Formats: sequence, structure tokens, C-alpha cells
Amino acid sequence: MRLSEVGERAILDYLIPRLSFAGGHLRPGDDGVDYLPRGRVVVTGDMLVGSTDVPPGAPMESVGWKAVTASLSDLAATGARPVLVFVEMGLPPEMELDELKRIWSGIEMARDRYSVMVAGGDTNSCRDPVLAVFALGEAERPVPRGGSRPGDLIGVTGTFGRAAAGLHSILTRDLDHSWEALRRSFLWPVARIEAGAVASRYATAMIDSSDGLARSLYDMSRNSGLGYLIERLPVDDEVTRYALTHGLDPERLVLGGGEEYELIITFDPSSERQLREELASVGCELIVIGRVVEGRGVWRVQDGAVVQVPELGWSHFGR
Repeated sequence: MRLSEVGERAILDYLIPRLSFAGGHLRPGDDGVDYLPRGRVVVTGDMLVGSTDVPPGAPMESVGWKAVTASLSDLAATGARPVLVFVEMGLPPEMELDELKRIWSGIEMARDRYSVMVAGGDTNSCRDPVLAVFALGEAERPVPRGGSRPGDLIGVTGTFGRAAAGLHSILTRDLDHSWEALRRSFLWPVARIEAGAVASRYATAMIDSSDGLARSLYDMSRNSGLGYLIERLPVDDEVTRYALTHGLDPERLVLGGGEEYELIITFDPSSERQLREELASVGCELIVIGRVVEGRGVWRVQDGAVVQVPELGWSHFGR
């Protein structure tokens, strides 16, 4: 049954009972949500658009999961723990009701995984499926993008290139079981909530890498006025195998792939041991990939020489 056949009221009657109660004076179905914060409130948002963000054949559940995860990853990059999210949905009238239910199932899966409340939102008719997720979190010490200092180390919470390789596998319909873990990295990414909270105690700056390693470092450079020198690429072994099998450049997948949702952290070298140990305690590694230097831009050490890194990565408007 299509959404145009059931109508908005039936859609709301399905969604409202599935919202979380934030514990204030207002309840699901009211015009807002109230809650009493325990720390500094951090607010962010992210948008997922069907035609640009969802590859053909992607499970509808992964669409809902990824929409929530993307927004919570931005919270994680500030060191905030999520409290609640609002989900705004633009839905094509010809969409099947079952598709909406599957998207919402993915949202609920993310809700349970991250222990966050889905407190409200809105629906509207739209030509292209659109999910905009606004997230509120609490942080003891919010971390900016631009706080790096010369001499800081640059660390990341995992290897890169898996999501890009997974997307390539989906788009080229190379659905060999050997690459299932790579496809899952793209379809079911995980926000580094606990890692962000731990890192916020030591980080001078932090950003999530959803737009790609190179572009994210350029964003940090623009905010700090400093340079970022990559001395070691965080290449995943499985990505290298995939790239060699398909005639791709693994370094390009690592630098410009995007959709990783790892955290990029800068921190004082004296904090490295403690940060590494505390990240390990929440099941996360720390890979030191370089250091912060004077000057603006992003460079890497390649064959003994320092070369500028092109600003690879995802841009919604092509630049």
C-alpha cells in the first residue's frame, strides 16, 4: 500500500506511538520536547537524500540506521553523548508503506544501539526520500575542530577505505561474499560515541571523517590556521586486497573515500599513552598518523619527500 493511499494521519498514527518520552512536561505528539540537561548541550544535524546518499539495492533498514548514525557521529566528534534525536522525513507519495516501516525499523535499531531517544520529528511529501536527523547531546568538555596546536599528534580511531571499497562493490555489483564486510562498513557504519567521550578529555581538536580523511583534515586546517602532516596512512589490509583485485588506488580510497565515521583527534604527545589505554578500554584503537605543523594545508610524507595532499573527499555540491 502506498503512502498516498494511507494518508498523513495514518503515517503519524504509526510513528507517534514509537517515539520516546523525554521525561519532561511535553509528550510525543505535542509541538515540542522538553528535558533537563545534565551538562553542556550540543546540537547538530545531518541530512540523508535518497538520490545522492543511497545506492541502488541498499536495504531500507540501513537507510534509517545510517541517517541516525551520521548525526550522532557529529556529536561524537565534539565529545558529546547523545540524549535524543528528531527525525524529519520527506517521503514520496508513491513509496510503499512497508518501505517506510523498514526505514523506521533501522531508526529503531540505531536508537537501541546508541541508547538514544527518538523524541519527535515531522513528515512531508517529497519527490526524493529525505531524512534529516537533528541530535542533542551532553558534553562535559565540548571539543572544537580548530583547537589544534603545533606539535600535536594526529590520531584516528581506525583504518580507512573500507566504506569506499564497500560502496564500489555495491555500485559495480561485485557482490562476492569475500567483500561482505566492506559492504557492511558502508551500509551499517558505527558512530564512535564512547571513543569521542574518552578522547574529549585529551583532545585539542576533533572531527569525524564522514567526508573523507583528506577533506576532514583540510576542514581542521581551515578552522585552526595550521597544517596537518600525514606520516603514515591508516590503510586497511582488506582495502588493499580489494583495490589490487579491482585495479583501484588504495591510497585514494583511504584519503578520499569518506563515509568512515572514524574520529580524527589531535592531542599533546604527552597524552598518547593514557589516551591509547582509555580508548582501548572502550574497544577502540588509536592510530597515530602524523602531526600538526605551522602553515595551512595538508601534506604527507611520500617516498621521503613532503607533498601536498589534494582535497579529496565528499562534497555535496561538487567542490
